Amino acid sequence: MRITVPRAEFAEAAGWVARQLPPRSVPGALAVAGMRLDADERLTLSAFDYQVAVTATVEANAGVPGRALVPGRLVADIVRSLPDESVRLSVDEGWLLVRAAGAHYRVPTLPLEDYPSLPTFPPPVGEVDTLGFAAAVSQVVPAAARDETFPVLTALRVEFTGRGLTLVATDRYRLAVRTIPWQPSVRAPEAVAHVPARLLAELARIPTAASRLALGLGADDEGGPRFGLSTGTRRVVVRLVDGTFPHYRRLFPDAVPLAVGAQIAPLAAAIRRVAVVAPRSGAVVRLTFSAGLLTADCGPEAGSSTPADSGPLSLAAATDSVPIDYDGPDLVAWYNPAYLLDGLGAIDGDEVSLGFAASDPQEAARLPAIITGKDDDGFRYVLMPVVRTDA
Repeated sequence: MRITVPRAEFAEAAGWVARQLPPRSVPGALAVAGMRLDADERLTLSAFDYQVAVTATVEANAGVPGRALVPGRLVADIVRSLPDESVRLSVDEGWLLVRAAGAHYRVPTLPLEDYPSLPTFPPPVGEVDTLGFAAAVSQVVPAAARDETFPVLTALRVEFTGRGLTLVATDRYRLAVRTIPWQPSVRAPEAVAHVPARLLAELARIPTAASRLALGLGADDEGGPRFGLSTGTRRVVVRLVDGTFPHYRRLFPDAVPLAVGAQIAPLAAAIRRVAVVAPRSGAVVRLTFSAGLLTADCGPEAGSSTPADSGPLSLAAATDSVPIDYDGPDLVAWYNPAYLLDGLGAIDGDEVSLGFAASDPQEAARLPAIITGKDDDGFRYVLMPVVRTDA
């Protein structure tokens, strides 16, 4: 293989592909730490760890077509350090030779025969706006579970319908749902995919100028379910997560008799301020809704401490208040402040609406809060309260 490629495009592609590889210091099979280079009319860079496969293609001048498996992160670091000139790559007797300006590198190649076959891109099912999809993923993914107790809860559920593309995530303590428009390319687009949430959060931000993302869904050559994203020069294929997702739609009430409106920035700031004194584990903040005013407080008197808390720091307390649009009965509820802030931060706008599915304030405090933007953009966040038996 002998090829010349522009450094800037090569560095960007190599850096993106190498991010999917294990760190250089992690021991293990060399093959999955490798980045495959395929040189022909263009240079294609690939990485595959059996769960996710990524490929990036850049324009190049191939003097001699060929293929090689190289240490991906090392090569990406090398290319990033080079001057902004053309980079010449060649393979000679088990070595990758990298040259640019006066810099010369010699890197050992890896056994190409040990590299697994790359999965093919699944059958296309439609297209979606690139930035809109990335924004929707970033809104929903914080609600996905981080532990593997129930693997399906670590996934982001993608629902394909003729009415829109719905993204769902839950860790059983909160639920985030966002529906966005898309253009199906199949006659009956009804389908569901459970995509690893943390992977999708990273991969949805594909560096591209393309305004549309092609979506693929189907089985790979070995029968495993796969989900794909493609911009033409960037492709991602992800193995789906098995399992039965919770029936989440029953959490949405038909009506919200009690509704609160507030400015997001001052509300979030108040919650952050009082949460400073909350315990590191099991943090809880009390919210008191009264006519025109929300009071957030944390500390022993707010019921935010537990019997496990001890020492003088457990006596710390804080309170703050912000104006709200509310004229209902006094309502007191407890929430995890981090989960509440995640929901507020995901709203695209300056104002939030918190809805409660009961007119009785005590019953409302025990039910999930429905959080949406004032100008509903298809995003809903359901937050379970922390029920206090001593309240």
